[in-house]
Amino acid sequence: MTIRVALVGCGAWGSNLLRVLEQSPRAAVIAVADTRALQRRHARDLSPGAEVVASLGEALALGVDAVVIATPAPTHATLAITAMDAGADVFVEKPLAMTIADAERCAQRAEARGRIGMVGHLLRYHPAVTRLVEICRGGALGPLEHVEAARRSVNGDRSASALWTLGPHDLSVISAIDPAAIATLAASGPASGADALVSLTLETGLSARISLSRASAAKERRFAVIGRDHAAIFDDVRAPDRVLLGRPTRRRGAPTEIAITGEATVAWHEPLALEIDHFLRCVDERTPPLTGFGDGVIVVRALAWAEAALHRRDDGAGDLAPLA
Repeated sequence: MTIRVALVGCGAWGSNLLRVLEQSPRAAVIAVADTRALQRRHARDLSPGAEVVASLGEALALGVDAVVIATPAPTHATLAITAMDAGADVFVEKPLAMTIADAERCAQRAEARGRIGMVGHLLRYHPAVTRLVEICRGGALGPLEHVEAARRSVNGDRSASALWTLGPHDLSVISAIDPAAIATLAASGPASGADALVSLTLETGLSARISLSRASAAKERRFAVIGRDHAAIFDDVRAPDRVLLGRPTRRRGAPTEIAITGEATVAWHEPLALEIDHFLRCVDERTPPLTGFGDGVIVVRALAWAEAALHRRDDGAGDLAPLA
């Protein structure tokens, strides 16, 4: 079955999505919608066979099976619900919404309408991350103790929130490794929002520390999982095609050090192409996505709690707090 797709939002990331959709044998791009004239002209170059329109409503009127949303985050929930109400399955770039209530509303509407709802948690489709999750959940590291993650961009948009733009990636992977609920969470960072440090513990006892920056001196994309017996590291900058394996060394009062002892290589495929192919296959086969709207709710809930923790720190309140 060929899926008739409409893309909403043809900015920098929407253009990448459009490229992948055009290359997919599962998709026929029927429409591209964008409110901006410049982006509409760009869409015509990328997708000459599609109708290029200004709104989601115009795209839906053309008769589509699925809608891919790559607009600014505050519009995600409203557009997703509009598309589902019109009978379309929906892929939404991360984050699913900007509030817990809106994220839950999207998940509830998808269930009520019988629609496929998927969030673009891209890192979950990275071949090395897929392998990392398998290693962690398979018990090869022993009982899991701690996650140390860093997602730091060079020359990023300092006005954009590091928490909401970068945080979904690592939070989604943590949830994949250990789906337990968050028990405590703390966050700190400057008022500008260009940097954030999130610390959390899950009800299983697994702890995590996530360092995020939109304005770092060096690019870093690193995710380390430390178990009682072994450790595994995904480094998307230095070794994107493998998972590094090692043995942790613990010293009182010092960070855990990891001595690399081996690696697990993976077959490389573009994560975005894998992600979109997964969505289209779920639409065709009516199967639940790996990163469905339920996963989106989990991540938005953690982001909202972290943002609230940042505000509490601004008010002089304490940080690492249990969550109701």
